[in-house]
Order: sequence, then structure tokens, then C-alpha cells
Amino acid sequence: MKRNLQNGLLLILLMSGMSTWMVNASDIMTFGPETTNGEPLWRLLSASDAVYSNLSRIEMALVDASLALSETGINGSAAEEVLSNLTNADPSVIDCITIDTNGTIHEVKPESFESIKGENLKWQKHVNDTITTKLYSGFYFIKAVEGLYAIDSEMPVFNKNGTLIGTVSFLFNQSQFFARILDPLLVDGKYKLWIGKADDAMILYETDSSQILLNRSSPLYQDYPTLLDLFDRMSSERTGYGTYEFLDQSREKVIRKGCYWTTIPNNGTEMRLVIRIDLNQT
Repeated sequence: MKRNLQNGLLLILLMSGMSTWMVNASDIMTFGPETTNGEPLWRLLSASDAVYSNLSRIEMALVDASLALSETGINGSAAEEVLSNLTNADPSVIDCITIDTNGTIHEVKPESFESIKGENLKWQKHVNDTITTKLYSGFYFIKAVEGLYAIDSEMPVFNKNGTLIGTVSFLFNQSQFFARILDPLLVDGKYKLWIGKADDAMILYETDSSQILLNRSSPLYQDYPTLLDLFDRMSSERTGYGTYEFLDQSREKVIRKGCYWTTIPNNGTEMRLVIRIDLNQT
């Protein structure tokens, strides 16, 4: 996976905001790197590095599985053993499967998902693209045939002659994955993080779990135009910062928040990682 943390812009933001600063009413209209200290940006970079590292670990496990399946083929007990080993790549795993070049599922681990054997997945864009291009897919947020929303990653599998024989996939629960990585970074409660899809702002991870899978069109957000404007900016801007008004964690008060965001390195679904700070109450 090509690493692309937009470090250039983030470091510019960071270097321009190293002066000591505390949030107060006079700063709200000028929120940004010139009025904030470096801590939120360092935390954002740390969070981005942590996500990148864990996604890379899954990717490398898929590479290893693909190489092993080149020897065993995508069918049979030996292939099942490869998939069983692959499920250990991350505790957020849902299942691991092999798919042939027609898009049909062959082997599945764990056994609790064996009912999807024989399903054809070539209608899924990332599966079809992996088979067509013979290239690794990256990480895609999808509605899976297992009946839930999750992130899937497809690695092509070639035989000893270099002929494509199918793909191997790793499907995982995105909210569990991101929570395990990001929750430990927010121990003091001063900052909050969320992750959303760039195109429609669908929330993939939030410390307020009731917002997970909501998107820009969800009723909860419609009375907050500054938040909607921020979603629109995040759709087109890979890094940035801004302010918006939204409910506090208890949903009893409207408060102003400031945030910075960056893009999670990925060739699949484009995702934004956001750190936010409560500024004041209105």
C-alpha cells in the first residue's frame, strides 16, 4: 500500500501552529494552525500512522496468504488452513475467503460463514476490478453478502506459472478495527476522533457509536449547516481544518467545534480521519 499521509501540508500546518495556545472565545473565528498549539496535529499524525501501520499489517498478511495459495490452490483443506491462519491477522476479522476468476466463493473461514460458499461476488466492483486488473484492491467499505457493512480487501492469487487463479480476501468490522487503534490515543478526553467516507461523509468510526453509518443525508445533521459545509469540504479536500456547530456528546447543547482532517492512505474507499476540539457552548 502506497503511503500518502499528506505530511507536507500537515507539517506546514504544524510548524505554523507551534505557539502556546488555549481555546477561548476570541480565537473561535480564527481557529487553525496559527492559533492552536501542535498537540492536535501531532495526535492526528500519530493516529494516521497507527491506522496505516495496522492496515499495512493486514495487507502483508494477505500477501503471505496469496503466496501460500499459489502452492495449495484456492480449494481444499490446505487452502482452508491458509485462510484460518489469515484470520489471525487482526481481531476485527469477520471472515476470509477464496474466490475464483469467475467471482465465485470457494473456501471460507471461520466455518460459521460457510453458507456463503458458492455465492458469486463479481458484481462487487472491487472484486471485479481485482480479477480484471490482476492488482491488489486496497480497502473497500461495502455491504457484504454476510449481511453487514464492513471493510474488505482483495489480493490476487496466481499459480506457479503466473496465471491468475482467483483472489483471497480479508473482511473486517471497521468500527472495531478503528476503535481498537484510536481509543487509546484519546485517554485524556480533550480530543475526539472520527473517520468518515469522503464521498458521502458516512461515519465509519465515532466515539459516539450511535452515529456510525450515518451520512451527510441523515436527519441528525440537517439542522447544522456549518457541519454540512464541512462534510462538503472534506469530500474534495484531502487535508484541512475548520469549525462547525453541532450537539455535544449528551446531545443536550449545541457547541462550536474545531477540527483538522487528513486522508487515510488507501487505494480503495477514500476515508478522512478527523480530530476535533470543543471550543465553546452556544
